Amino acid sequence: MGNTNTSSRADRGRRRARTARTRATLSIGTVMAVAATLLTFAPVGAAETPPVDGKSAATAAASCWEIKQKDPKSASGVYWLVTPAMTAPEQFYCDQVTDGGGWVLVGRGRNDWKEYYQGVGTPKDVSSTVTGTAAFAPKQLSSETVDDLLNGQRPDSLDDGIRLRRARDAAGTTWQEGRVKVTAKPYWNWTFGSRTPVTSWSFRYGTGVASGTGGTTNDIGTTGTARLRFADVVETSWQRGFRYGDEVVGSNTSTTYLWSPATGGKGAMPFTQVYLRPKVTQQAFTGKAIPDAGTPAIAQRALPNSGAMPTKWGAVERADGQGEEMNTEVQALEQIGNSVFTGGNFKAMQRDAAGTGRVAQSYLAAFDVNTGELRTDFRPVFNGQVKSLAELPNNRLAVGGRFSTVNGVSAPGFVVLDATTGKVDTAWNLKVENLLTGGVLQVRTLDVQGDWLYLGGAFTHLSGGQETGRVYARAGARVKISTRTPDASWNPEFNGTVTSVDASPKGDRLYAAGYFNQSRSASAFRLAAVRTSAGAALDPWTWEPSIPVDYANPGQDGFQLAVREQGSTVWAGGAEHSMFGYDRSTFQRTSEGITSQGGDIQAITSTDDTVFGACHCFNWYNAGATKWIKANTATQPKIVADRINAIGAWDAQSGRYQPGFNPEIKGFGGWGIWAALIDSNGVLWTGGDINRSVSSTGAAQWSGGFLRFAPRDAKAPAAPSGLKVGRDGTSDALTWTAAPESGVSYQVLRNDRPIGTVTGTSLKVAHVDGARYAVRAADAAGNVSASTPVVLAGTAPAPEPQPEPQPEPGTSTLIAEGATWKYHHDRANPPAADWAGTAFVDTAWKQGSAVLGWGDASVKTTLVADGTRPLTTYYRKTVDVADASKVAKLTLTTRADDAVAIYVNGKEVTRSNLPEGTLTPGTYALAPRRTAAAVADPVVVEVPGSALRTGKNVISAEVHSNWTSTTDATFDLSAVVTTGTQPEPPAEEPPAPEDPPAEEPAAPGALVAAGSAWRYHHDRANPPAADWAGTAFDDTAWKQGSAVLGWGDASVKTTLVAEGTRPLTTYYRRTVDVADASTLGDLTLTTRADDAVAVYVNGKEVVRNNLPDGTLSSGTYALAPRRTATALADPVVVTIPASALRTGKNVIAAEVHSNWTSTTDATFDLELKPQPKDA
Repeated sequence: MGNTNTSSRADRGRRRARTARTRATLSIGTVMAVAATLLTFAPVGAAETPPVDGKSAATAAASCWEIKQKDPKSASGVYWLVTPAMTAPEQFYCDQVTDGGGWVLVGRGRNDWKEYYQGVGTPKDVSSTVTGTAAFAPKQLSSETVDDLLNGQRPDSLDDGIRLRRARDAAGTTWQEGRVKVTAKPYWNWTFGSRTPVTSWSFRYGTGVASGTGGTTNDIGTTGTARLRFADVVETSWQRGFRYGDEVVGSNTSTTYLWSPATGGKGAMPFTQVYLRPKVTQQAFTGKAIPDAGTPAIAQRALPNSGAMPTKWGAVERADGQGEEMNTEVQALEQIGNSVFTGGNFKAMQRDAAGTGRVAQSYLAAFDVNTGELRTDFRPVFNGQVKSLAELPNNRLAVGGRFSTVNGVSAPGFVVLDATTGKVDTAWNLKVENLLTGGVLQVRTLDVQGDWLYLGGAFTHLSGGQETGRVYARAGARVKISTRTPDASWNPEFNGTVTSVDASPKGDRLYAAGYFNQSRSASAFRLAAVRTSAGAALDPWTWEPSIPVDYANPGQDGFQLAVREQGSTVWAGGAEHSMFGYDRSTFQRTSEGITSQGGDIQAITSTDDTVFGACHCFNWYNAGATKWIKANTATQPKIVADRINAIGAWDAQSGRYQPGFNPEIKGFGGWGIWAALIDSNGVLWTGGDINRSVSSTGAAQWSGGFLRFAPRDAKAPAAPSGLKVGRDGTSDALTWTAAPESGVSYQVLRNDRPIGTVTGTSLKVAHVDGARYAVRAADAAGNVSASTPVVLAGTAPAPEPQPEPQPEPGTSTLIAEGATWKYHHDRANPPAADWAGTAFVDTAWKQGSAVLGWGDASVKTTLVADGTRPLTTYYRKTVDVADASKVAKLTLTTRADDAVAIYVNGKEVTRSNLPEGTLTPGTYALAPRRTAAAVADPVVVEVPGSALRTGKNVISAEVHSNWTSTTDATFDLSAVVTTGTQPEPPAEEPPAPEDPPAEEPAAPGALVAAGSAWRYHHDRANPPAADWAGTAFDDTAWKQGSAVLGWGDASVKTTLVAEGTRPLTTYYRRTVDVADASTLGDLTLTTRADDAVAVYVNGKEVVRNNLPDGTLSSGTYALAPRRTATALADPVVVTIPASALRTGKNVIAAEVHSNWTSTTDATFDLELKPQPKDA
């Protein structure tokens, strides 16, 4: 879409989790016990309560301030601290002298401070060297670590503000104490150069004090040492620091505490220490006891790494010689199959700045998506800039731009290429023209939805396909892909250039951004939502630009460069410096912010969870700001100012900026990034004006025109197991079985907190009566596994998982609290009407352990919606009953948070806080309810045993909210069976039929019936091994579902969902047993080619349809597109000799290929009928 040119929306929604935390390593040794007074969950033993003094990991205090309060004589130095927000104790430097002590050092250094969210260095780097020349190179705690020390308190609410201790002389013998209080800083970051508002400030030296109110963090105070400036400017050689006023001079010697780039330079940059004084105490641990079942896993949010992947190739030099921002080296990105295509204004490709391996390939090139290597077999020849790219069916690449010939053939502004060979597809005879006087033709943007290719740019007419004459379509048009014909019934007729289009995945709208202010003479200022129905009518979209606009004569003011719909939000960006989100239904603004300095948003792409906005902005994103203030770049944040560097990330649902992705990118002219793409491996590609970057190793590297950012590790490691706690004299001896992942460390938990980290699988700690232990694994990325279940000191190991409490005599637990449930949490696609019944197939639903929901500390599975959160969430759980005739009643216990309806085998048994009548996805709870209130007032219902059947039963629930933005909503349910004689069912309710067999009954004589269950593999990034169709292949890791399998057709029972870009090929297997193969005759196999299919029996291919000859791979395209209805009307039928089967296990396998990854429908089913052998 637009400048992003992504082929489709990546389906890689991942569970949101809190940000990773840094880890400390604890040498194996004696660790003291935590305070027994905190053990509200277990009896207090006779052991003496150990101190909380910060002198060891096990006696870590909650803050430097707490240490000082407990021991007023405590000296300044390094102490162990841990808060409930931290996953492990860590060592920090505490100043216990200044103003009563209790200050924690969060950063120190002289010149060249960074504004990175991830900080610089480790906590040990910060705490081990706090002053002296060895401390001149800045070291700064990560923002996550500082927030952990604050235990969730906002930095702008600290009583003592931010403390700055600055050297006053070159020798570092006298010092100044500074205090700065700010607003708009809800969490810690290092963006002192931003215009974050200051409420008060003071600078003190001896008895002299300068103080005042107002200003911003980049410049406060008056003159000399009573001033603080933080900016990278020419006078500082583009280095940052806490500068004095110009009256204080510095030098560039290695030992001076007052630095400037040259001796005698004005505005010296002093060595500075930054302190905070959080007042966290042991009270913060109240109620934080480790659950008996252990702690849940913690994984960091899925984002790209901030460091770029090592450069393999770079696009260099302007091919047409044009400079400035609209003509950068890379302007478009697209993926087809295993290739990523880069388009723009480059002259050649080379491996490094010296020109190693230089290949003269201009304007368009292709790279292997897995290796990043240049495809030297793809060599099309263009004579002008490529502005946009889009994937078409049949392995075709649509190319738009400002060129006139391709491969020596006339192709003004638009061409379609074979994505493998680079040859022009002559079947596409589409001609684009700009017949305005003096008009310059360019196709600036492309997008595909269904059978439509949408174009935007500077043009007036199209012709070709089945259209014999010119079709008037100014600046925006669409072409029917199957006939290659422009649509004469759809012309938005914009009165200015369109820079970006995005076709809604819902198919009802095309969004456009650009320089226009009208569509079909109707008002459409820079942004438009055009209906896709004939006539191209507008949906009203009125918005307020970030600068004043004279609408009667707007010129180019307020132009927009990028637009994209993600979920229920439409994102748009452009001049001046705005990145705004709008509600899809109302077009009311839901997210807003302004970048400064520099800034227009130039490209937008997204995943289900994250929106990426690219720009020529290299400083700050001011969240909550709606107006750009040009004078002195004075735009201030209303919410927070975060660092942004050419590209940033936003949470797709909340609209909040994600500072954890913060790359370092430089270019020739500061023109930034103009294209972004998420490939099938989850790698973020960015293209534009790029010549330098910081790699994932932290090293500076040469880059040319584009970069790749791999996804960071956002998966928690597997848990250790087998924890044993034995008594060894005065110690508790812990041992456990290692987690399967290598390179992890282990965090030992006791009672309500972590007490240390080790790399081995054992630890001895001082014995504490009644101590409750658990162990979890932590990886290098900061992800933490679920812990082992709790084991008491001196007791045998607990079973894993923890046994459920025994119910009262005569009862048994059918569903325990905390059980695993299937759930459906999707506003746009509610389930079918029979969702609660036994016949409904829920294999495509997600799965998680209760408590499920959001907004409450008890939640184990956080539900994340695609777009606006649904009002209703649906849950199902299948349970087996060995003998229903012995069940007298079933007691269900749940909560109405906000409201709930419960079903047993499709029959409603209770509802709470809901209206009477039919319930729909849009039914509101009658009243709001907080989780605590819902848990305190449980919903309990007794259901007669007649509601159950022997075998499979389904318990279902639908949970309704009182509003979509409710702060918390949860679900859990327990079911207890009371034994006895099953009562007769009510007269109006006949007894439930016995469970159907697991497999659908075959047609008479069928070996494989239509609608059978199949194992399937639907993963673009990880195709199966070469022997996937054979009998020896292990398919236990494959998913399973009932036919019809696929997507896009009403007949589908199992919808296939891909992790990332949809694969071109899906693989299926089914094992069948033959009692005696000698009794069989020939077999008749019936399937469909939708779009194409190859079928195997015991590893031998028996038929293929709509596929090329030769070896098939996961990237093989079907020869032609085919709709499901067409495939069904022309079935694939083949006779297979009886000799193909064997007595015992046989495997029927199939691979289904599409003609393109964005095909609207694809399905699979198969029937195999053997005939009796002739007598």
